[in-house]
Amino acid sequence: MSKRILTLVLIAAMLFLASCKVVEVIDHATTTPEETTATTTPEETTATTTPPQEYSPWGFWHSYDSSTAVELIENGSIAKLYSLTIGYYEYYHIGETTFTRDGDTFTVAWEEKTYVFTFDKLTNTLVLLSEDADTEKETLYVHMNEAPQKHSTYSYPDYTQFDASTYVSVGEMDLTTITPLIFEGAPYDIAVDFYGDIDDIPMQEEVSRPAQKGDVVNIDYCGKLDGVAFTGGTATDVALFISDYKNGYIPGFTDGIIGRSVGETFDVNVTFPQEYHAPDLAGKAVVFTMTLNGICDLSLSDEQVAEYPQNQFKTYDEWLRAERMNITTSLFAETVFKACTKITDLPKESYMYFYQQTVDYYHMVAYYYNIDYKLLLSYSGLNEAAFLQQAINTAVYNLALYVIAEENDLSWSEEDYTAKYEGYVSDYMKDNKGALEKEAREYADRQISQIKHELTEKAVLIWAFDSIFPSEKE
Repeated sequence: MSKRILTLVLIAAMLFLASCKVVEVIDHATTTPEETTATTTPEETTATTTPPQEYSPWGFWHSYDSSTAVELIENGSIAKLYSLTIGYYEYYHIGETTFTRDGDTFTVAWEEKTYVFTFDKLTNTLVLLSEDADTEKETLYVHMNEAPQKHSTYSYPDYTQFDASTYVSVGEMDLTTITPLIFEGAPYDIAVDFYGDIDDIPMQEEVSRPAQKGDVVNIDYCGKLDGVAFTGGTATDVALFISDYKNGYIPGFTDGIIGRSVGETFDVNVTFPQEYHAPDLAGKAVVFTMTLNGICDLSLSDEQVAEYPQNQFKTYDEWLRAERMNITTSLFAETVFKACTKITDLPKESYMYFYQQTVDYYHMVAYYYNIDYKLLLSYSGLNEAAFLQQAINTAVYNLALYVIAEENDLSWSEEDYTAKYEGYVSDYMKDNKGALEKEAREYADRQISQIKHELTEKAVLIWAFDSIFPSEKE
Protein backbone atom coordinates (compact mmCIF):
# COMPACT_ATOMS: atom_id res chain seq x y z
CA MET A 1 0.00 0.00 0.00
CA SER A 2 1.25 3.45 -0.83
CA LYS A 3 2.68 5.50 2.00
CA ARG A 4 0.97 8.83 2.41
CA ILE A 5 3.22 11.81 2.69
CA LEU A 6 2.10 15.18 3.84
CA THR A 7 3.35 17.58 1.17
CA LEU A 8 3.13 21.16 0.17
CA VAL A 9 1.03 21.36 -2.95
CA LEU A 10 1.59 24.24 -5.39
CA ILE A 11 -0.92 23.29 -8.08
CA ALA A 12 -2.24 26.71 -9.03
CA ALA A 13 1.11 28.43 -8.73
CA MET A 14 2.94 25.74 -10.66
CA LEU A 15 0.49 25.87 -13.56
CA PHE A 16 1.21 29.56 -13.83
CA LEU A 17 4.92 29.27 -13.20
CA ALA A 18 5.38 26.58 -15.84
CA SER A 19 4.32 29.09 -18.45
CA CYS A 20 6.68 31.79 -17.19
CA LYS A 21 9.98 32.54 -18.85
CA VAL A 22 12.36 34.17 -16.40
CA VAL A 23 15.70 35.44 -17.57
CA GLU A 24 18.40 35.48 -14.92
CA VAL A 25 20.52 38.62 -15.02
CA ILE A 26 23.98 38.16 -13.54
CA ASP A 27 26.47 40.91 -12.90
CA HIS A 28 29.67 39.62 -14.45
CA ALA A 29 31.63 42.33 -12.70
CA THR A 30 33.28 43.40 -15.93
CA THR A 31 34.35 46.80 -17.19
CA THR A 32 32.69 47.87 -20.42
CA PRO A 33 35.04 48.66 -23.28
CA GLU A 34 35.98 52.30 -23.42
CA GLU A 35 33.85 54.44 -25.66
CA THR A 36 35.11 55.46 -29.08
CA THR A 37 36.82 58.85 -29.03
CA ALA A 38 37.29 61.18 -32.00
CA THR A 39 40.08 63.66 -32.62
CA THR A 40 39.28 66.34 -35.18
CA THR A 41 41.84 68.50 -36.99
CA PRO A 42 41.21 71.23 -39.54
CA GLU A 43 42.64 68.96 -42.19
CA GLU A 44 40.83 65.68 -41.35
CA THR A 45 38.75 63.83 -38.84
CA THR A 46 40.35 60.70 -37.37
CA ALA A 47 38.35 58.17 -35.34
CA THR A 48 40.31 56.11 -32.86
CA THR A 49 38.75 53.03 -31.21
CA THR A 50 40.20 51.44 -28.09
CA PRO A 51 40.79 47.72 -28.68
CA PRO A 52 38.32 45.39 -26.91
CA GLN A 53 39.36 44.53 -23.37
CA GLU A 54 40.77 41.07 -22.88
CA TYR A 55 39.72 39.41 -19.63
CA SER A 56 41.57 37.00 -17.40
CA PRO A 57 40.48 33.39 -16.75
CA TRP A 58 41.41 33.59 -13.08
CA GLY A 59 38.79 33.73 -10.39
CA PHE A 60 35.32 32.28 -9.79
CA TRP A 61 32.96 30.90 -12.44
CA HIS A 62 29.36 29.84 -11.90
CA SER A 63 27.08 27.61 -13.96
CA TYR A 64 23.42 28.05 -13.06
CA ASP A 65 22.42 25.11 -15.25
CA SER A 66 24.68 22.57 -13.55
CA SER A 67 24.68 24.08 -10.03
CA THR A 68 28.47 24.06 -9.91
CA ALA A 69 31.21 26.64 -9.56
CA VAL A 70 34.88 26.59 -10.54
CA GLU A 71 37.79 28.64 -9.26
CA LEU A 72 40.92 28.83 -11.41
CA ILE A 73 44.07 29.93 -9.57
CA GLU A 74 47.08 30.84 -11.71
CA ASN A 75 49.69 30.34 -8.99
CA GLY A 76 50.15 26.57 -8.73
CA SER A 77 47.67 25.79 -11.54
CA ILE A 78 44.98 24.99 -8.97
CA ALA A 79 41.33 24.33 -9.75
CA LYS A 80 38.72 24.30 -7.01
CA LEU A 81 35.40 22.65 -7.82
CA TYR A 82 32.32 23.68 -5.83
CA SER A 83 29.22 21.48 -5.63
CA LEU A 84 26.38 23.94 -5.07
CA THR A 85 23.10 23.39 -3.30
CA ILE A 86 20.38 23.51 -5.96
CA GLY A 87 18.86 26.97 -6.16
CA TYR A 88 21.73 28.74 -4.35
CA TYR A 89 25.16 30.17 -5.06
CA GLU A 90 26.21 28.27 -1.94
CA TYR A 91 28.31 25.12 -1.77
CA TYR A 92 28.01 21.93 0.22
CA HIS A 93 31.27 20.37 -0.99
CA ILE A 94 34.64 21.59 -2.32
CA GLY A 95 37.16 19.56 -4.28
CA GLU A 96 40.69 20.75 -5.12
CA THR A 97 42.93 19.53 -7.93
CA THR A 98 45.29 20.93 -10.58
CA PHE A 99 44.79 21.83 -14.22
CA THR A 100 46.90 21.81 -17.36
CA ARG A 101 46.70 24.71 -19.76
CA ASP A 102 47.00 24.88 -23.52
CA GLY A 103 46.36 28.47 -24.55
CA ASP A 104 42.78 29.19 -23.53
CA THR A 105 41.93 25.53 -22.90
CA PHE A 106 42.04 24.21 -19.33
CA THR A 107 41.93 20.48 -18.59
CA VAL A 108 40.91 19.43 -15.09
CA ALA A 109 41.10 15.84 -13.85
CA TRP A 110 38.89 15.05 -10.90
CA GLU A 111 37.58 11.76 -9.48
CA GLU A 112 38.42 9.67 -12.55
CA LYS A 113 36.82 12.21 -14.90
CA THR A 114 38.36 14.81 -17.16
CA TYR A 115 36.79 18.22 -17.66
CA VAL A 116 37.84 20.48 -20.52
CA PHE A 117 37.07 24.20 -20.23
CA THR A 118 37.61 26.84 -22.89
CA PHE A 119 37.94 30.50 -21.99
CA ASP A 120 36.77 33.34 -24.22
CA LYS A 121 38.87 36.34 -23.30
CA LEU A 122 36.64 38.79 -25.18
CA THR A 123 33.21 37.74 -23.85
CA ASN A 124 34.59 36.79 -20.43
CA THR A 125 32.95 33.37 -20.35
CA LEU A 126 34.15 29.89 -19.51
CA VAL A 127 32.62 26.93 -21.35
CA LEU A 128 32.73 23.30 -20.23
CA LEU A 129 32.83 21.06 -23.27
CA SER A 130 30.54 18.05 -23.23
CA GLU A 131 32.06 14.78 -22.07
CA ASP A 132 29.92 13.04 -24.70
CA ALA A 133 31.64 13.28 -28.07
CA ASP A 134 28.36 12.53 -29.87
CA THR A 135 26.67 15.69 -28.62
CA GLU A 136 27.43 19.37 -28.95
CA LYS A 137 26.04 20.31 -25.55
CA GLU A 138 28.17 22.79 -23.65
CA THR A 139 27.82 24.29 -20.18
CA LEU A 140 28.30 28.03 -19.79
CA TYR A 141 30.05 29.50 -16.74
CA VAL A 142 29.91 33.22 -15.98
CA HIS A 143 32.40 35.21 -13.94
CA MET A 144 31.53 35.96 -10.32
CA ASN A 145 33.03 38.57 -8.02
CA GLU A 146 32.84 36.45 -4.89
CA ALA A 147 33.36 32.86 -3.85
CA PRO A 148 30.31 30.72 -3.09
CA GLN A 149 29.33 30.77 0.55
CA LYS A 150 29.03 27.60 2.59
CA HIS A 151 25.43 26.45 2.64
CA SER A 152 23.71 26.41 6.01
CA THR A 153 23.16 22.86 7.19
CA TYR A 154 21.71 21.51 10.41
CA SER A 155 21.79 18.02 11.87
CA TYR A 156 18.61 16.15 12.67
CA PRO A 157 17.83 17.06 16.30
CA ASP A 158 18.95 14.53 18.89
CA TYR A 159 15.86 14.81 21.06
CA THR A 160 17.27 12.31 23.55
CA GLN A 161 19.64 15.10 24.65
CA PHE A 162 16.80 17.51 25.51
CA ASP A 163 14.84 17.58 28.76
CA ALA A 164 11.56 17.75 26.85
CA SER A 165 9.40 18.50 29.89
CA THR A 166 11.22 21.82 30.43
CA TYR A 167 10.03 23.05 27.04
CA VAL A 168 6.54 21.60 26.58
CA SER A 169 3.75 20.12 28.66
CA VAL A 170 1.05 17.81 27.40
CA GLY A 171 -2.45 18.09 28.76
CA GLU A 172 -5.04 15.33 28.91
CA MET A 173 -5.85 13.81 25.54
CA ASP A 174 -9.21 12.19 24.76
CA LEU A 175 -8.15 9.64 22.16
CA THR A 176 -11.69 8.33 21.79
CA THR A 177 -12.65 11.47 19.86
CA ILE A 178 -10.65 10.31 16.84
CA THR A 179 -12.04 6.74 16.84
CA PRO A 180 -15.01 7.41 14.52
CA LEU A 181 -12.78 9.01 11.91
CA ILE A 182 -10.45 6.00 11.97
CA PHE A 183 -13.36 3.61 11.46
CA GLU A 184 -14.75 5.72 8.62
CA GLY A 185 -11.46 6.64 7.00
CA ALA A 186 -9.72 3.27 6.86
CA PRO A 187 -12.23 1.46 4.58
CA TYR A 188 -12.47 4.56 2.39
CA ASP A 189 -8.69 4.90 1.90
CA ILE A 190 -8.33 1.19 1.17
CA ALA A 191 -11.11 1.29 -1.44
CA VAL A 192 -9.62 4.36 -3.14
CA ASP A 193 -6.19 2.69 -3.17
CA PHE A 194 -7.64 -0.50 -4.63
CA TYR A 195 -9.92 1.02 -7.27
CA GLY A 196 -7.82 4.08 -8.04
CA ASP A 197 -10.54 6.72 -7.68
CA ILE A 198 -13.68 7.30 -5.64
CA ASP A 199 -15.75 7.32 -8.83
CA ASP A 200 -14.61 3.78 -9.63
CA ILE A 201 -15.79 2.18 -6.37
CA PRO A 202 -18.68 -0.16 -7.36
CA MET A 203 -22.13 0.30 -5.87
CA GLN A 204 -23.74 -2.43 -3.82
CA GLU A 205 -26.15 -4.56 -5.83
CA GLU A 206 -28.65 -4.88 -2.99
CA VAL A 207 -29.06 -2.29 -0.23
CA SER A 208 -31.47 -2.93 2.62
CA ARG A 209 -30.43 -0.02 4.84
CA PRO A 210 -30.37 3.77 4.55
CA ALA A 211 -27.20 5.79 4.01
CA GLN A 212 -25.02 6.39 7.08
CA LYS A 213 -21.78 8.02 8.19
CA GLY A 214 -18.79 6.41 6.53
CA ASP A 215 -20.62 5.56 3.30
CA VAL A 216 -19.54 6.51 -0.18
CA VAL A 217 -22.74 7.27 -2.07
CA ASN A 218 -23.74 8.24 -5.59
CA ILE A 219 -26.19 11.15 -5.97
CA ASP A 220 -27.72 13.66 -8.36
CA TYR A 221 -28.33 17.15 -7.02
CA CYS A 222 -29.70 20.56 -8.01
CA GLY A 223 -29.08 23.62 -5.85
CA LYS A 224 -31.65 26.44 -5.76
CA LEU A 225 -31.50 29.95 -4.36
CA ASP A 226 -34.95 31.42 -3.76
CA GLY A 227 -36.37 28.60 -5.88
CA VAL A 228 -34.10 29.25 -8.88
CA ALA A 229 -31.25 26.90 -9.83
CA PHE A 230 -27.92 28.68 -9.55
CA THR A 231 -24.87 28.29 -11.76
CA GLY A 232 -22.59 25.42 -10.78
CA GLY A 233 -25.12 23.93 -8.37
CA THR A 234 -26.33 21.02 -10.51
CA ALA A 235 -24.60 17.69 -11.13
CA THR A 236 -25.43 14.05 -11.77
CA ASP A 237 -23.74 10.74 -10.96
CA VAL A 238 -21.57 12.25 -8.21
CA ALA A 239 -19.65 10.00 -5.80
CA LEU A 240 -19.01 11.53 -2.36
CA PHE A 241 -17.89 10.40 1.08
CA ILE A 242 -20.17 11.04 4.08
CA SER A 243 -17.55 11.76 6.72
CA ASP A 244 -15.66 14.52 8.46
CA TYR A 245 -12.48 12.57 7.67
CA LYS A 246 -12.39 13.91 4.12
CA ASN A 247 -15.15 16.27 3.10
CA GLY A 248 -14.82 19.11 0.61
CA TYR A 249 -18.48 20.08 0.62
CA ILE A 250 -20.17 22.95 2.45
CA PRO A 251 -21.32 22.15 6.02
CA GLY A 252 -24.49 20.08 6.15
CA PHE A 253 -24.37 18.98 2.50
CA THR A 254 -23.32 15.36 3.07
CA ASP A 255 -25.02 15.05 6.48
CA GLY A 256 -28.35 15.63 4.77
CA ILE A 257 -27.97 12.29 2.97
CA ILE A 258 -27.79 10.28 6.21
CA GLY A 259 -30.93 8.21 6.78
CA ARG A 260 -32.04 8.39 3.14
CA SER A 261 -32.80 5.27 1.08
CA VAL A 262 -31.60 4.39 -2.40
CA GLY A 263 -33.99 5.84 -5.03
CA GLU A 264 -35.33 8.51 -2.67
CA THR A 265 -35.50 12.17 -3.73
CA PHE A 266 -35.27 14.73 -0.93
CA ASP A 267 -34.31 18.31 -0.07
CA VAL A 268 -31.26 19.36 2.00
CA ASN A 269 -31.15 22.87 3.44
CA VAL A 270 -27.67 24.37 3.79
CA THR A 271 -26.10 27.81 4.18
CA PHE A 272 -22.97 28.81 2.29
CA PRO A 273 -20.11 30.14 4.46
CA GLN A 274 -19.70 33.91 4.60
CA GLU A 275 -16.21 33.56 3.04
CA TYR A 276 -17.46 31.47 0.10
CA HIS A 277 -15.66 32.41 -3.13
CA ALA A 278 -18.85 33.22 -5.10
CA PRO A 279 -20.16 36.58 -3.80
CA ASP A 280 -23.74 35.88 -4.94
CA LEU A 281 -23.84 32.74 -2.75
CA ALA A 282 -21.70 33.74 0.24
CA GLY A 283 -23.77 33.53 3.42
CA LYS A 284 -26.93 32.56 1.51
CA ALA A 285 -29.37 29.80 2.52
CA VAL A 286 -30.08 27.41 -0.36
CA VAL A 287 -31.90 24.15 -0.98
CA PHE A 288 -30.33 21.15 -2.70
CA THR A 289 -32.78 18.67 -4.18
CA MET A 290 -31.00 15.30 -4.22
CA THR A 291 -31.62 11.78 -5.46
CA LEU A 292 -29.70 8.93 -3.83
CA ASN A 293 -28.70 6.62 -6.68
CA GLY A 294 -26.76 4.06 -4.69
CA ILE A 295 -24.45 3.21 -1.81
CA CYS A 296 -20.97 2.01 -2.73
CA ASP A 297 -19.37 -1.21 -1.53
CA LEU A 298 -16.18 -0.34 0.34
CA SER A 299 -15.36 -3.86 1.49
CA LEU A 300 -12.90 -6.17 -0.23
CA SER A 301 -12.58 -9.93 -0.08
CA ASP A 302 -9.40 -11.58 1.14
CA GLU A 303 -8.94 -12.89 -2.41
CA GLN A 304 -8.97 -9.36 -3.81
CA VAL A 305 -6.46 -8.23 -1.20
CA ALA A 306 -4.11 -11.15 -1.82
CA GLU A 307 -4.15 -10.55 -5.59
CA TYR A 308 -3.57 -6.80 -5.29
CA PRO A 309 0.05 -6.25 -6.35
CA GLN A 310 0.72 -2.99 -4.50
CA ASN A 311 0.60 -4.14 -0.88
CA GLN A 312 2.01 -6.82 1.39
CA PHE A 313 -1.23 -7.90 3.08
CA LYS A 314 -2.91 -11.26 2.71
CA THR A 315 -6.26 -10.46 4.34
CA TYR A 316 -8.59 -7.48 4.49
CA ASP A 317 -8.34 -7.37 8.30
CA GLU A 318 -4.55 -7.03 8.07
CA TRP A 319 -4.88 -4.16 5.63
CA LEU A 320 -7.59 -2.54 7.75
CA ARG A 321 -5.39 -2.60 10.86
CA ALA A 322 -2.44 -1.10 8.98
CA GLU A 323 -4.64 1.62 7.49
CA ARG A 324 -6.08 2.45 10.89
CA MET A 325 -2.52 2.80 12.14
CA ASN A 326 -1.73 5.22 9.30
CA ILE A 327 -4.75 7.36 10.06
CA THR A 328 -4.00 7.21 13.79
CA THR A 329 -0.55 8.64 13.05
CA SER A 330 -2.04 11.71 11.35
CA LEU A 331 -4.95 12.32 13.70
CA PHE A 332 -2.85 11.63 16.80
CA ALA A 333 -0.34 14.29 15.73
CA GLU A 334 -3.17 16.83 15.59
CA THR A 335 -4.49 15.70 18.97
CA VAL A 336 -1.07 15.92 20.61
CA PHE A 337 -0.33 19.35 19.22
CA LYS A 338 -3.68 20.69 20.44
CA ALA A 339 -2.94 19.34 23.92
CA CYS A 340 0.55 20.88 24.02
CA THR A 341 1.59 24.00 25.85
CA LYS A 342 4.98 25.52 25.13
CA ILE A 343 6.58 26.38 28.46
CA THR A 344 9.57 28.32 27.16
CA ASP A 345 11.32 29.13 23.89
CA LEU A 346 12.79 26.10 22.19
CA PRO A 347 16.51 25.82 21.45
CA LYS A 348 17.30 26.41 17.78
CA GLU A 349 18.87 22.95 17.58
CA SER A 350 15.39 21.47 17.99
CA TYR A 351 13.82 23.04 14.90
CA MET A 352 16.32 24.64 12.48
CA TYR A 353 16.81 21.35 10.60
CA PHE A 354 13.13 21.37 9.60
CA TYR A 355 13.19 25.07 8.71
CA GLN A 356 16.21 24.68 6.41
CA GLN A 357 14.62 21.64 4.74
CA THR A 358 11.57 23.69 3.80
CA VAL A 359 13.58 26.67 2.57
CA ASP A 360 15.81 24.37 0.49
CA TYR A 361 12.75 22.69 -1.01
CA TYR A 362 11.34 25.95 -2.32
CA HIS A 363 14.73 27.08 -3.62
CA MET A 364 14.84 23.80 -5.55
CA VAL A 365 11.32 24.33 -6.91
CA ALA A 366 12.26 27.84 -8.03
CA TYR A 367 15.36 26.49 -9.75
CA TYR A 368 13.50 23.80 -11.69
CA TYR A 369 10.74 26.22 -12.75
CA ASN A 370 13.34 28.84 -13.65
CA ILE A 371 11.81 31.53 -11.48
CA ASP A 372 13.18 33.76 -8.76
CA TYR A 373 12.80 32.23 -5.30
CA LYS A 374 11.18 35.30 -3.72
CA LEU A 375 8.81 35.62 -6.66
CA LEU A 376 7.79 31.98 -6.19
CA LEU A 377 6.95 32.60 -2.55
CA SER A 378 4.98 35.69 -3.50
CA TYR A 379 2.92 33.78 -6.07
CA SER A 380 2.34 30.94 -3.62
CA GLY A 381 1.36 33.16 -0.68
CA LEU A 382 4.25 31.82 1.40
CA ASN A 383 7.02 33.39 3.46
CA GLU A 384 10.00 32.29 5.52
CA ALA A 385 8.38 33.41 8.76
CA ALA A 386 5.66 30.81 8.17
CA PHE A 387 8.34 28.20 7.42
CA LEU A 388 10.00 28.99 10.74
CA GLN A 389 6.74 28.70 12.67
CA GLN A 390 5.98 25.39 10.97
CA ALA A 391 9.42 24.11 12.00
CA ILE A 392 8.86 25.20 15.61
CA ASN A 393 5.47 23.45 15.62
CA THR A 394 7.16 20.27 14.40
CA ALA A 395 9.68 20.50 17.21
CA VAL A 396 6.91 21.07 19.78
CA TYR A 397 5.17 17.89 18.61
CA ASN A 398 8.42 15.92 18.62
CA LEU A 399 9.31 17.03 22.14
CA ALA A 400 5.79 16.21 23.28
CA LEU A 401 6.33 12.61 22.16
CA TYR A 402 9.19 12.33 24.67
CA VAL A 403 7.02 13.76 27.43
CA ILE A 404 4.34 11.16 26.64
CA ALA A 405 6.93 8.38 26.42
CA GLU A 406 8.37 9.29 29.83
CA GLU A 407 4.97 9.61 31.51
CA ASN A 408 3.85 6.21 30.19
CA ASP A 409 7.19 4.41 30.51
CA LEU A 410 7.45 3.77 26.77
CA SER A 411 10.73 2.73 25.19
CA TRP A 412 12.36 0.73 22.43
CA SER A 413 14.84 -2.10 22.60
CA GLU A 414 18.33 -2.60 21.21
CA GLU A 415 16.83 -5.18 18.86
CA ASP A 416 14.47 -2.47 17.54
CA TYR A 417 17.41 -0.13 17.06
CA THR A 418 19.52 -2.71 15.24
CA ALA A 419 16.67 -3.60 12.90
CA LYS A 420 16.02 0.06 12.10
CA TYR A 421 19.72 0.81 11.58
CA GLU A 422 20.18 -2.19 9.26
CA GLY A 423 17.11 -1.05 7.34
CA TYR A 424 18.82 2.28 6.63
CA VAL A 425 21.92 0.42 5.44
CA SER A 426 19.85 -1.83 3.20
CA ASP A 427 17.88 1.08 1.71
CA TYR A 428 21.09 2.96 0.94
CA MET A 429 22.52 -0.06 -0.90
CA LYS A 430 19.30 -0.41 -2.93
CA ASP A 431 19.15 3.29 -3.82
CA ASN A 432 22.86 3.54 -4.71
CA LYS A 433 23.78 0.69 -6.99
CA GLY A 434 27.41 -0.32 -6.64
CA ALA A 435 27.84 1.42 -3.28
CA LEU A 436 30.15 -0.17 -0.74
CA GLU A 437 28.72 -1.43 2.56
CA LYS A 438 31.18 0.87 4.35
CA GLU A 439 29.56 3.87 2.63
CA ALA A 440 26.10 2.60 3.56
CA ARG A 441 27.06 2.28 7.21
CA GLU A 442 28.65 5.73 7.23
CA TYR A 443 25.35 7.04 5.88
CA ALA A 444 23.37 5.19 8.56
CA ASP A 445 25.71 6.56 11.24
CA ARG A 446 24.74 10.08 10.14
CA GLN A 447 21.07 9.19 10.65
CA ILE A 448 21.33 7.88 14.22
CA SER A 449 19.45 10.82 15.76
CA GLN A 450 16.62 10.35 13.28
CA ILE A 451 16.57 6.57 13.84
CA LYS A 452 16.21 7.07 17.59
CA HIS A 453 13.42 9.58 17.11
CA GLU A 454 11.52 7.35 14.69
CA LEU A 455 11.68 4.52 17.22
CA THR A 456 10.38 6.77 20.00
CA GLU A 457 7.56 8.06 17.81
CA LYS A 458 6.62 4.49 16.83
CA ALA A 459 6.49 3.44 20.50
CA VAL A 460 4.15 6.33 21.32
CA LEU A 461 1.95 5.68 18.28
CA ILE A 462 1.57 1.99 19.14
CA TRP A 463 0.61 3.03 22.67
CA ALA A 464 -2.00 5.44 21.28
CA PHE A 465 -3.34 2.86 18.83
CA ASP A 466 -3.64 0.21 21.51
CA SER A 467 -5.42 2.73 23.74
CA ILE A 468 -7.97 3.29 20.99
CA PHE A 469 -8.24 -0.37 19.99
CA PRO A 470 -7.35 -2.37 23.13
CA SER A 471 -8.77 -5.58 21.69
CA GLU A 472 -6.28 -5.49 18.79
CA LYS A 473 -3.07 -5.51 20.83
CA GLU A 474 -0.49 -7.77 19.30
